[in-house]
Amino acid sequence: MPSVFSHLRSSFGRRILLLFALCIVVPGAVFSYLSLRQVEEKFHQETMRRMRLQSREIGMSIHGGFSSINTEVEFLAGMLGDQTTPDFHRSPDWGWLFHDRPLLGATRFHDGSRAETLFGNPCPSPPQTDAARTHLASGHGLLYLQQNPGGTPRFFLAHAIRGKAPERELLVCEVNPDYLWERVRNAVPPVTEVAVLSPDGAPLFQTQPMPAGVLGRVELERRKGPAGNFEWGQGSGTLLVDLAAVFLKPAFLSDDWIVVVSQPRSEAFAVAKRFTRVLFLSISLVVLSAGLFAHVQIRRSVAPLIVLKEGTRRISGGDFDSRVEIGSGDEFEELGHSFNAMADHLGREFRIQAELIEELAQNDLGTLTALARTVDTNSPWTAGHSERVTALAMDLGRELGLPPDEIDLLHRGGLLHDIGKVGVPPSILDKPGKLTEEEFAVIKKHPSKGAEILEPIPNLQKVIPIVLQHHERFDGKGYPSGLSGEDISLHARILALADVADALVSDRPYRPGWSREKVLAYTRENAGQQFDPEVVEAFFRIEAWRSGNATAETAITGRLLETAIRA
Repeated sequence: MPSVFSHLRSSFGRRILLLFALCIVVPGAVFSYLSLRQVEEKFHQETMRRMRLQSREIGMSIHGGFSSINTEVEFLAGMLGDQTTPDFHRSPDWGWLFHDRPLLGATRFHDGSRAETLFGNPCPSPPQTDAARTHLASGHGLLYLQQNPGGTPRFFLAHAIRGKAPERELLVCEVNPDYLWERVRNAVPPVTEVAVLSPDGAPLFQTQPMPAGVLGRVELERRKGPAGNFEWGQGSGTLLVDLAAVFLKPAFLSDDWIVVVSQPRSEAFAVAKRFTRVLFLSISLVVLSAGLFAHVQIRRSVAPLIVLKEGTRRISGGDFDSRVEIGSGDEFEELGHSFNAMADHLGREFRIQAELIEELAQNDLGTLTALARTVDTNSPWTAGHSERVTALAMDLGRELGLPPDEIDLLHRGGLLHDIGKVGVPPSILDKPGKLTEEEFAVIKKHPSKGAEILEPIPNLQKVIPIVLQHHERFDGKGYPSGLSGEDISLHARILALADVADALVSDRPYRPGWSREKVLAYTRENAGQQFDPEVVEAFFRIEAWRSGNATAETAITGRLLETAIRA
């Protein structure tokens, strides 16, 4: 069963997929990236704007709290200056007027030195400066702080008693910080932290302790102006920070306080993250849908090409009866019909050509056999020698695992290996005695002469090394070139053993044929010297198999040996 993605093995399919990616995926990715960048930038701006409004709202809440407290102090100062209630100021129950109210205590100062505690803890006198006296004389409240080492600072609000000069009669009240900070807490939105800093940067109030690094950065930013914002930290721990001044000097002659609002970036951008996920899922769904559609169309287009490619492969392998089935209903189906018609035509032509080639091959081998017999009949002692050598060489080649085309090469080489002997006089071939050096030199020329005879024939060029080298020895002592080992063609090494085995078992004018045992012993003794050891082992395996005893390679009967060599 073909794989679902088998069409991606096609170059055409991969090109279509790449085109889909360039037209759909890449623009979608670029659009998503730009959209997310714009959304993130816009959301960042909106978040910082919202935090700026929050810090200002908290600052106004603090200012409003002090204004409300100032009204209380002004009311009390008015009562103290009212001449119609001369004994009110001596009452020991002043605290009932301010139970659960924004004041913790009140102190009346006479002539700038004598202090009279009306209720609560005693209050310190306000700063004795010209600016303070002028501000109090104008009927405004005066706000100042008293730092307590290791404790929370105390806030005081001074007001001139109605009808009295500030240096003569002055009312100082201690502000309840819980009242003030409760107003701040009510103004703080969720997942937001707030800190209120004194003019010198000391924390007066914090919903959560802020890192020292943030407070240090706030100090740098406030030097640049009354408001600012920045990001502190990195990764998931990044804080968005906004700061704004609480302007207290006009109304209370106090240096400005600083409101610091902070929020984790992850919390501030939670909505943006949800939007990112939704956008990503939406785009992924679009890409997936488009990809599925593209996959179907690519597969529909590529599948016929795969069928045609497979059909072409089968035909190239000789299966001319192969047919393709394409039912796409388009041009591919028409192409399939044309392919089948072409296969029919090629099949007919191939069978005709095969018959002609077979006929030519038979004629070619017949011609070579006739030529070999002509050479062998040059001497009555060598009749049938070339055909017997060829048969044994082909058996050795099969035993060594050579492919059919190389077996055919052995067939042709075996028939033609002694063709050079046509130039050797019969007097030398049939001489009963030992050859002279001059006569042996003539014999040694027949491999070169055979190669020279075959050289003009194009389709026998591969046979020439066999003819030229079949008298070379494995140890390099052969002729005509003195080649050794694997420098000698494997086909020539095979033919060398077959040639010698047949020559030794056959009668010659100068000696009778050897016994089978002697021939076997000779080939074994000369393995690695005259003959290739692997060829010798193949020869013995053949004879052992033919004798029916594969383990006793040397136990070969004379009849089987003669059959193997003389066949």
